[in-house]
Amino acid sequence: MNNLPEQHQGALLQRLIRGDFGLALTYWTLFLTMSLVFFVLGSAAVADEDWSRYSTMLIALIGWTFLLLVGVKRGFKGQDPGKALGRIAMLFLLLVMTNALATLSFI
Repeated sequence: MNNLPEQHQGALLQRLIRGDFGLALTYWTLFLTMSLVFFVLGSAAVADEDWSRYSTMLIALIGWTFLLLVGVKRGFKGQDPGKALGRIAMLFLLLVMTNALATLSFI
């Protein structure tokens, strides 16, 4: 009944982690998903003035970002991995900082 090849079967998250969609789409999807979760939960924590929960979530987001960067480093197959990793790391850093400032706007 299922006409999909064996390698394309499974849940979307499993296929994403396996790399069926390519490296760039994988790390951007994982990064933006967790950033959205942080924005929603972080905004609620800021609104409740629960700074310990907010700090914990911010540290977790930064840890998640470093974990993604390790995955990018391992999965990159191009000419200059340092150059690509540096660009991605700077983009992630700027987006995390923007996200953190946006959540703080709920004070």
